[in-house]
Amino acid sequence: MYNRFLNAAYAIEVINGRLNGSSDNVENKKSAFDNVSYIKKIGNKATVSAQCQKYAIKRFAEKEGYELSKKIKNGKKIYTPTLPHKYIDEDVFGFMRADKEELNTEQFDQLKEEERKTFSKNKNKYVRNITKKRRSRFMMSPLINVSNSKINVEWNVASTEGDYMPYTVETSAGIFVGISNINISNISQFTISKIDSEYRDYSVKEFNQEDIKVSNYDKLERIKTVLKGLQYLSIQGNQNNYLTDTSPKFIILGEYSWGNNVFQGIIKRNGVDVEALEETLEENENFRLSDIWIGVSKRIISREYENLKDKLKSSFKKNDYVHISTVKEAFDNYFIHLCKSFECEK
Repeated sequence: MYNRFLNAAYAIEVINGRLNGSSDNVENKKSAFDNVSYIKKIGNKATVSAQCQKYAIKRFAEKEGYELSKKIKNGKKIYTPTLPHKYIDEDVFGFMRADKEELNTEQFDQLKEEERKTFSKNKNKYVRNITKKRRSRFMMSPLINVSNSKINVEWNVASTEGDYMPYTVETSAGIFVGISNINISNISQFTISKIDSEYRDYSVKEFNQEDIKVSNYDKLERIKTVLKGLQYLSIQGNQNNYLTDTSPKFIILGEYSWGNNVFQGIIKRNGVDVEALEETLEENENFRLSDIWIGVSKRIISREYENLKDKLKSSFKKNDYVHISTVKEAFDNYFIHLCKSFECEK
């Protein structure tokens, strides 16, 4: 059985925004003012971390009715439930938990019945030995501003009684580019092992395979939900003062059985490099498992994208497996392919 990896590359357009803040103690302080609100960056390029994007996708899944795992504080330690068959975020984004957990009776009584089964009683404590780790099935890069290396600085004043306080705020603008790989084959596929050092989702004492089985329908719905979270990506950031539409305005989707993300490097400073796309499709043809869906939004302002859809249609008119459309149509048509493939797997 081959592995199915959905490769994606996408771009969001920021007119002027603050999407991912940074800590004062990791910055090279070049401002004349002590009060500076920084944004995350690599070198001088503004970025949005993968964790920030995943947080937005988890929020979307919660909006769609999925229950997310809740962290439990026990003394100075924080635990997660590690029940990926139950929680979509643990299934899709993985976890790492290496510890022995002890709960008192009051904490134990607050757990749901399903989680209580994973503990054994030792005197007045409820104990479970936990060393479990699950690789993320949804791998993401940071979003990086490829079109503008300048960090903008705004000067502001906060009024106080009888005085004022000057401060500066960093912002960014441009085309932010990211890539992701989704391991379609291994979402909702779980490993039970008695060996602590292995990647495992459950120990042999917790559940058997039937207890943690997720239906093909539910697996499909989980995949569609996290992909819609990417399609309608809504990064909170500082939206109070810098309202920004962070949904992708360009997307390319395609399934491959092997290798790195084949679409990395096709979105550059001056737009989409069509020749680079032609080259990578040819180089990776042996591993292609699906058609290629490309979506371009009419709402993108950058001039480099004005005639992109026509250029792509002209370049790939002989490649019947490459489909050029809107962003929504690209996702919708991939969902149709996904649903058909799951019907075949039943």
